[in-house]
Amino acid sequence: MADTPGRTTSPLMADLLQSGHQFSFVQVMRLARIFLDQNGIEGLPEIPWQERVQIRPELSLAFPAADVARVQRNGANLRVTTTFLELYGPASPLPNFYTEDLLDEASNDESVFRDFVDIIHQRLYHLYFQCWSKYRLFIRVVEENNPLDRERLFCLIGLGEKELRNTLPDSWSLLRYVGILTQFPRSARGLATILRDALNERRIKITQNVKRMVPIPRNQRIRLGVSGCRLGVDTVLGSEIADRMGKFRIEIGPLTWDEFNNFLPGTRQNEKLTALVRFYLTDPLEVELKLILAAGEAKPIRLGDPKARLGLNTWCFSGKTLGEVDAGFQVSATAFKQKTSSVPEPSLSPPDLHRSMVDYYREERSHLRELTEHFVQKHPNLVPLVSGPMADPGVERLLEGTAFYNSLLQRKLDDDIPEFIHEVINPLQPEHLRPIPATTIVAFTPKAELHNPLQISAGAEVESLAVQGIKCRFRTCIDVTVHPLTLLNSSFTQPSGKAASIKLCCALNGIGLSSWKVETLRFFLADNSPAARDLYLLLLHYLKRITITSPDNGTTVELPPGYLKPVGFAANEALLSGETSFTPGHQIVQEYFLFPDKFLFLDLAGLDNCRTLGNGLRFEINFELAACPLVVPRVNEKSFVLFATPVINLFKHKAKPLSVNLKVQQQQVHTAGEHSAHFQIHSVDKVEGLLKKKSAKIKYEVQNPLLQHSKEGHICHITQGRSAIGDGFDTLLSIPSHNTQNQTDRIKLDIDLTCTNGILPEQLGIGEVCVAGVATPESVELRNIKSVTATISQGIDQNRQWRLFSGFSLNSTSLASANNLRAVLHLFTNPNSRHQASVMANTRKIDSIVSIEAKTADRLIGRTIYRGYDIRLKLRGDHFAGPGDLYLFSSVLERFLGGYVTQSCFVRLVVEEIGKGYQFEWPARMGDRCVL
Repeated sequence: MADTPGRTTSPLMADLLQSGHQFSFVQVMRLARIFLDQNGIEGLPEIPWQERVQIRPELSLAFPAADVARVQRNGANLRVTTTFLELYGPASPLPNFYTEDLLDEASNDESVFRDFVDIIHQRLYHLYFQCWSKYRLFIRVVEENNPLDRERLFCLIGLGEKELRNTLPDSWSLLRYVGILTQFPRSARGLATILRDALNERRIKITQNVKRMVPIPRNQRIRLGVSGCRLGVDTVLGSEIADRMGKFRIEIGPLTWDEFNNFLPGTRQNEKLTALVRFYLTDPLEVELKLILAAGEAKPIRLGDPKARLGLNTWCFSGKTLGEVDAGFQVSATAFKQKTSSVPEPSLSPPDLHRSMVDYYREERSHLRELTEHFVQKHPNLVPLVSGPMADPGVERLLEGTAFYNSLLQRKLDDDIPEFIHEVINPLQPEHLRPIPATTIVAFTPKAELHNPLQISAGAEVESLAVQGIKCRFRTCIDVTVHPLTLLNSSFTQPSGKAASIKLCCALNGIGLSSWKVETLRFFLADNSPAARDLYLLLLHYLKRITITSPDNGTTVELPPGYLKPVGFAANEALLSGETSFTPGHQIVQEYFLFPDKFLFLDLAGLDNCRTLGNGLRFEINFELAACPLVVPRVNEKSFVLFATPVINLFKHKAKPLSVNLKVQQQQVHTAGEHSAHFQIHSVDKVEGLLKKKSAKIKYEVQNPLLQHSKEGHICHITQGRSAIGDGFDTLLSIPSHNTQNQTDRIKLDIDLTCTNGILPEQLGIGEVCVAGVATPESVELRNIKSVTATISQGIDQNRQWRLFSGFSLNSTSLASANNLRAVLHLFTNPNSRHQASVMANTRKIDSIVSIEAKTADRLIGRTIYRGYDIRLKLRGDHFAGPGDLYLFSSVLERFLGGYVTQSCFVRLVVEEIGKGYQFEWPARMGDRCVL
């Protein structure tokens, strides 16, 4: 049928136009989107469907029978008349006489006032429809094809980056199993459930702990005359060893002849099974596929049979058939290849979260201005009233107020559901929601009166000189022990015919070597970036042995190179958080990109052997290097610094007291003090309340709303909301109602905070963090020896927190290609930093990854064989400041890659530089993920 000449209307549209009152408002809008969208049946290019739907309320005081009174054509567009959410009509919040005035106006064939009020209605109804669909994921993903909601679902299963999704043949189908894929640890039941559904095959059984005989790597087999093996500790006789931890079996059947052939290697079903198994597993386990052919289905082999595959589905036998038979195959360890997803990525432009409230307000004013222009085109005699310099102030205030409330609503509609993702991220990696404070390196120098070792624990406070009248306060991140010791000089020597060495001359103060109570001594490599990192490379990779000599009597103590260890990678050496991280590799990478100097510390152990050197005051530490090191170091008085530690701009502070009652859902927390602009909230530590009427003190337990431990007692919730006036997040506090409290009771809250000084520390120079705090001993002097880093507000890019959460579900797809690994690493660079030179340098390092090859392997660790990955990375050396810079980056990656496997598997990394051809190798290291 046709309603206008030349236009054919579909039956559904005809039904909508004829019986619009039988549809709900939401149904009408969904159908309008389908038909009028640019790709729809009646779509027009470059005209959004929203602009083609005019919505206004029914002008009546009658009781409405439905949401929609009628749907009509308005040329090529639609006009929808509603009966709810109206400023006139029976449901209006305004007095009835406003509607009566409009009815009188309509009786005179006029509509001036109604058309003006409909300016507000038009925008209001479209916002209402957005509100309806905001949390309906099926509508957003399937009907609207919203790319942001699709991405959030993929983030739940570790496929937040487009590069990872494109690795899988059909990533879209995996969203069906989000509930299973988010469960850790992995289980046989979970894998069986996915396979049964995806392969449409119920006859699947998984057998765990299948025995296998594993060949021992040749370089780990015990041989006579080869040292390094200890009987009863790490010796295993023979060339292979039994193992039950590294293999399981998938049994499918009994199957018919055709079903059996469909699962053979090389078939689509087999490839699908392989991809699902490898995606589900976090460890590179060996998987055997056992196909069971039902009794009577086996066929004798015949020459020329096109379906016969020797060794797979052929049997030699006499008679017509066999009983039940089976065949076993190994499931491929490499299932992922770069492919294009079967569902194309939507190309809609995501909203810009960097827009401030002012930007949203201006956008809403623009919408209302366009609607006002349509109004004055219809009523040209009212132009002076609604626009121009003589516009009515009341009209202006009304439109401005409408724009303000609309902008608040639109801002909420554009968010990435922070009420969920922030509460999930906070217990896992809280630093992703907190400002990143300024950091630097502080060196403590012992005074002459110090004669015994002095430990300065992590958390000791130090201060800076005043900046704009405020002393910036820092606290130490790692324990540091100050000894009565002075580093006299350091030098590099390479005598002819002898190995090169780095020598440190040290002198004790008021105590002899025999009385010196020391176990480890920490050095900081304090030279500029290339020199310090080259020195880091030499000492950790080319070190042959360490000798400590007393010049007084010539006595020498020799230590193996393993006694010199890197600092900054342990859980208790974190910079940003004092809490144990669920993913230590993530935290290490993030801290490296923020403050790489934190990893230039070295601990020398075994110094308790110095007591055998006599009672002299002086001694020399000699680091003897292997022949032909890659770089020649530049060693001077700045190369080594004793008793240094990283410090971070964090300190205790009070919040402004809050007076709340339980009717108010959320209140923003502000810092107290005269210069509150220079204090930025990092975390809420403690909340106590005083009930005014009863003078009763209440202690609140700060809990995550999604992870409540108990309903007993008093709890409060701390959440982060995107700041309305700038980057970063605001801290919001809410107190759930308690059955012993009245909703109107006033409670005064006393809140303890951890704060930063914002961007103020960036004005400090070297040597200006030099004031001892309350807990800092007087027997040491201090000063910062590195520049203070910039403070960074956490990025508020669309879905950034979701993509960071995606990193908690790392799987082997990230190891399928260099492109995938680069995409994951880019997550941990913060483009919101004002120090763009650092961001560009980090990006260049990530882009240096040319290729990655991850092979499954077995290795002896102790007397047990373990399964793991042998990973080979190829990097471009010209993306780094030198070989030492590349080595430090690779060391961080080695720790990061440990997050791909559990603690029952290993990762062994080899890094090759493709320009000059040198390579670095790390020993096998067990994974970070918890097994249970």
